[in-house]
Parts: sequence; structure tokens; C-alpha cells
Amino acid sequence: MNPAEDCLKYLHSKNWIELSRVLSDNKSAEDLAESPTYSIFEKVFIDELRRHENETSEDLLIVASRILQIHRHENSSFRLSDNALIKLARYLFDKHPQEIYAKILDGDPDARIFLEKHRIENQKKIDTERISANLNIKVGKHGKLQFDKDIFNNSPQEKELYLAAKKVLPDLILLPNTALSTIIDSKICKFLDNSTSTFFYKSTLDLCVVNSRTFRPELFIELDSSWHDQQKNLNNDRMKDEIFQIAGLKLSRLRKKENKAMIEIFELFIRKNYTAG
Repeated sequence: MNPAEDCLKYLHSKNWIELSRVLSDNKSAEDLAESPTYSIFEKVFIDELRRHENETSEDLLIVASRILQIHRHENSSFRLSDNALIKLARYLFDKHPQEIYAKILDGDPDARIFLEKHRIENQKKIDTERISANLNIKVGKHGKLQFDKDIFNNSPQEKELYLAAKKVLPDLILLPNTALSTIIDSKICKFLDNSTSTFFYKSTLDLCVVNSRTFRPELFIELDSSWHDQQKNLNNDRMKDEIFQIAGLKLSRLRKKENKAMIEIFELFIRKNYTAG
């Protein structure tokens, strides 16, 4: 039995899996295209598609997409007639709308709407990728810009401080890079000048240790470095010190020693300075 007869037999018996297997062999597909009974196969196949177009048959979809794939392959001698190609594309488009099918259905209103929507979506993706590259941020799962960041601001020292506190005080709440307005009552602004009050709402603390029973902050730690020696930052440090002093709280400052791991020093400091409230 030749490939064309095999295909007709499998069509008649609705044996889509075997039909797909035969068509998956390029030699069989070429033999089918050259067979005198090819036109019969094409007509019968399209008729079968129409008869089953309201049914969900993954096997039939596989065969239909495989036939289109063979038709489009540049080295294949298998070619559908224009009429059969449009009917096949219509069937596939109705089941699973895709650009490849829509382009074949030139002039079809549904296909035009789909292609325009697809063009807009593609342009949005291109624009998002461009913005992502310019801002050096990731694109999330749903294709939107993802603005999450490292809670330690990519600072190894801040991460070391957090890990040291977690090791020494595993049962307490640790707040890294937390806003001063989260741990200090904003009523303090009544006792601050305008610039310090503005700074209060903008400023953060490197690490705050919070009692897990009372939910009150009990240890306040700020990490210093050579960056803090700049005049602007010295002014900010002065304002932060003033805020804690007026708030009646002790701000502990630790300075990073150059080229030295600090985690053990952080552990010793926390053990020495933390007193449960």
C-alpha cells in the first residue's frame, strides 16, 4: 500500500495518530504529493476537518498542523491548493489563534483584528525590553517591568549585619533598611527644625531589632563607611543622630574596617549591646 492509500485509509478510520505518523515522514509526504490520489486525500481531509470542526480532538489538530508544516517547508514537494490551505488555516485559527494562521487568512476580519492586536503586543514587548535595558531592571513573568530590589541595597556589609543579628537573636524581628517613621513616632517632628523634619521622613536605618512580644524596637544600628565622610553625608548623619537623641533612643554606629570580614565583629557587638526589653 502506498502512502496516499495509507492516508486515505487512516482518514476513513479516523486514525489520526497513524495519519500523523505517516505524514511525519518526509518521504511519505512527498510520495503523497506526487500520487494521483492526492487531490482525493486533500478533499477528504478538508471535509473531515469540517465535520469535526466543533469537536476538540488534539490528535486531529496535530495532523492538521503537521500538514500545514509540511506545506510550508521550503524543501517539500507537498503543496496544498489555495482553497484547501485557507480552509486548513481557518480550522487551526479557530482552535488556536496564531500569527502563522492569521497571515494565511488574508482579508479575514477576525484574522486582521488578531494580527493588529499581535502587532501592538509585540511593540509593547519591544518597548518594555528597551526600557528594561536602559534602567537595568528585570522583566517579570507577565511581561511587565519588575521593580523589586535587594533589601540590602547590594551592600555586603548590611547583609553581614543582618545575618549576624539573625544568628545571635533568632527569635526577634529584624528590620533591615527600615524607615525612621516606622520605628519612631512622627510626633517628634514637633521638636525638629524643617530640614531635619523633612530628612526624618526620607531617612532609613540599616538595622532595627524589634521585640517579638511587645513589637517595640530595642536596638538601632547604623553602618558607617568612607562614604559617610563626605560633607553632605556628614550633615545627614548629624541630623539622624539628633533625631535619635531627641527621641530618647540610642543609635549605635559601626564602621566597616577596610578589607576585613565584619560578621564576627557584628555578632560580638550585638551580643554585648542587646538587652531584652
